[in-house]
Amino acid sequence: MAAGAAEEHRKEQQKEEELALEDGVVEESPRRSFEDGDGDDYGDDGQDGDDDDDDDEDQDGDGVGSPHSFQSRQWPQSYRETTDTYTIAASPSFGYLGPSTSKYSLLDLARSGLGSDLKLPLVSDKLDGKQESIKNLRKSHGSIRDDKVSFRSQHTEEIYIGQGCNVTQTVFNGINVLAGVGLLSTPFTIHEAGWTGLAVLICFATVCCYTGILLKYCFESKDGISSYPDIGEAAFGRFGRLFISIVLYTELYSYCVEFIILEGDNLTSLFPSADLDWLGIQIDGKHLFGMLTAVLVLPTVWLRDLRVLSYLSAGGVIATLLVFLSVGLVGVTDGIGFNATGKAVKWSGMPFAIGIYGFCYSGHSVFPNIYQSMSDRTKFPKALFICFAICTAIYGSFAIIGFLMFGDNTLSQITLNLPKHSIASKVALWTTVINPFTKYALLLNPIARSLEELRPEGFLNETSCAIILRTGLVASTVCIAFLLPFFGLVMALIGSLLSVLVAVIMPALCFLKIAQNKATRLQVTASVGIIIVGIISAALGTYSSVARIAENYKV
Repeated sequence: MAAGAAEEHRKEQQKEEELALEDGVVEESPRRSFEDGDGDDYGDDGQDGDDDDDDDEDQDGDGVGSPHSFQSRQWPQSYRETTDTYTIAASPSFGYLGPSTSKYSLLDLARSGLGSDLKLPLVSDKLDGKQESIKNLRKSHGSIRDDKVSFRSQHTEEIYIGQGCNVTQTVFNGINVLAGVGLLSTPFTIHEAGWTGLAVLICFATVCCYTGILLKYCFESKDGISSYPDIGEAAFGRFGRLFISIVLYTELYSYCVEFIILEGDNLTSLFPSADLDWLGIQIDGKHLFGMLTAVLVLPTVWLRDLRVLSYLSAGGVIATLLVFLSVGLVGVTDGIGFNATGKAVKWSGMPFAIGIYGFCYSGHSVFPNIYQSMSDRTKFPKALFICFAICTAIYGSFAIIGFLMFGDNTLSQITLNLPKHSIASKVALWTTVINPFTKYALLLNPIARSLEELRPEGFLNETSCAIILRTGLVASTVCIAFLLPFFGLVMALIGSLLSVLVAVIMPALCFLKIAQNKATRLQVTASVGIIIVGIISAALGTYSSVARIAENYKV
């Protein structure tokens, strides 16, 4: 009789589990099963005990668990989640910082460790309000084992079911990351380095495409590696994660500074007579528009959910093409033509070209996110090659067209050379002005979220701390933009000092450390060569940029 009661209880429990699964509680991810001490999938003998304790100790140390799995508890925990907005994955919801209308906020899920494994956080009306009851999506190398459908979660109180990105969508995401404001300075590289500067463009495209593939090997080395900081920790422990995170966040912050400089320069070009004289305080156009830009982007920085902006920023590909076509149209229709000539080589300008093209091809911080979003990840190298081929064609042809139009008069932003009366010029200028407004908050958000993780318990409340911190970050980017108002030189400095580290040196170093004896002789030789070239390029470009910025201050 007792056996019958036990059997009936077992059936009821199984039925409850099935109902829970239908209501949105999904099975546990194999990536995280070792976190709960389950040794069935990862242990040699399938037993709980000392092996699991050893794994936990490893994870607390270098962040490396079992030989086939990885999880980090080190700062930052929010990087993957905040950079997922750079790819299109789920429909947006609206809301500012503060208490979420859902039972769990984006920040709650990130702190619980769920957000780092999910594309976006999962919240359902039918959940019982206990965070422990939310289990992770089952993934095996990013896909459901038994069905063709992959689950992606979002916190709009519904479950979104959809396929991963195909190659075309992945290429779109990749181009949206790679093709940005660096386009505006490519004609100036020919002015500075001569026509041979285009060889630097091709060289950087080849190297950065290859290092992107090396990153693929790195985040395939252990199940659970899903971001660039994860790769740094898997390779060099806590120091590797901290170093790469600081470099990535500094790079994102410097992009925000560049956007302020860009807005000030181009809005001044559109409204040359704009200035402010109030109570004896005189502010010229560049500073006025820089502050105005900060005021306009501030509400977007306060947004809790930035996916709406990620959809708008996806128009970056369209904006790039629109600027390209508009500039070309100015050359054809406004009597400017394509008649300029230039020197074949200017060795003094090569470091500048290195910095600009390093900036142009630094999308590696988002490559893990793009890889994770694919439905067939074996096609990642193919998608990567197509991305770099298209971007190289865009950058190279735009550099040639822009320099042929203005020759030795080419400025660091080609939009500043365009005639003011032309309709095509106005299209190019306004496209250049509007586009950063959709991207500024996306770039600043990962930095803000990482700093919010460091907030001491009980220090202010979450909402107040977030608003004060983000407002302060915006204000600081404006101040630095006013101190370094040199768009091209700042871009070259970013490209040489930070982007070369992110896109050239660190991928090769991490690959060599993670692969070790599994790397082929050709891979080792190529990686060592890339590291040497990267270090030399970074040193030359950084020194040249800093020296030229100092010269501008002397003048």
